[in-house]
Amino acid sequence: MPGNTALTIGEVIERLSEEFPDITVSKVRFLESQGLVEPGRTPSGYRQFTTGDVDLLRWVLRQQREHFLPLKVIRKVLEGTGGRVPEPDGEVDESEVSPFRERGRSRRFVGSVSVSLEELAVTGGVDPAVVAQLERLGLLVGHEAGSAIVYDGEALHVVRLVARFLELGVDTRHLRMFLVGAQREAGVLEQALLPRLRGDDRSRREVRAQLDELVDAGSQLREILLRRSLGRLDDQS
Repeated sequence: MPGNTALTIGEVIERLSEEFPDITVSKVRFLESQGLVEPGRTPSGYRQFTTGDVDLLRWVLRQQREHFLPLKVIRKVLEGTGGRVPEPDGEVDESEVSPFRERGRSRRFVGSVSVSLEELAVTGGVDPAVVAQLERLGLLVGHEAGSAIVYDGEALHVVRLVARFLELGVDTRHLRMFLVGAQREAGVLEQALLPRLRGDDRSRREVRAQLDELVDAGSQLREILLRRSLGRLDDQS
C-alpha cells in the first residue's frame, strides 16, 4: 500500500522541504519526541516513516505556520483523532485556533515560527535555562497566544546565534551589550526621524524606507568599527 511505503528521515525531509525550506532532521526528531508522529524502526534501530507520517508532519507544520498553534494544542487535537490528520481536509475546530491565529497575526512572526520555550531551546540547540536567561536579559521576547507564551522565528535566530557565542566561549550575560547598543542606536534614529513620521502616508512610507537604509548602513558601520577595534589584538600579539 502507498501509505505504508518505508521512508528514511532524509527522504521525509526531502518531501517536506519544498513547502517548509527550514525543516531539519532535528525538527522531525523533536516532533517525534513530542509524540506527534511515531515512525517504525528497523531491526537495527533506524527510523522508518510512511507517507501517512509525512502527511501528518505536513499538517502539524501547517498548524504552526498558519495558525501559530503551540504543540500542546496540536497534540490535543490529534489525541481526539487517534493520531490522524483531522477530517475534512485537515481542518481543526475554529475555536481551537482562533485565539492563537489572531494573536499571531497581530505581531510580526518571522519565518512563520511559533514554538514554546522548551521547543525553542531544543531547536536552537541550547539548554532551556539559557533561553530563560536570554528572556530575563531582554534579548528574547515571547508573545501571548491564548494561555500560552510562544516565540517566533526572530527568537529562534537569536537563540542560534547565542548558541554559537557560547560555543566560542562568550558567556550569555555579556551579550546584553548588543541590546544596550541597539537601544541607544534606535533612540538616536527615532529622534532624527520622528518629526517626519507625522506627515502624510506617503511621507511616512518614505521615512520607513529610509529607516531600513539607516539600519543597514549602521550595521555595516558597526562591523567596520568592531573589526578595527579587534585588530588591536593583532598589534598586541
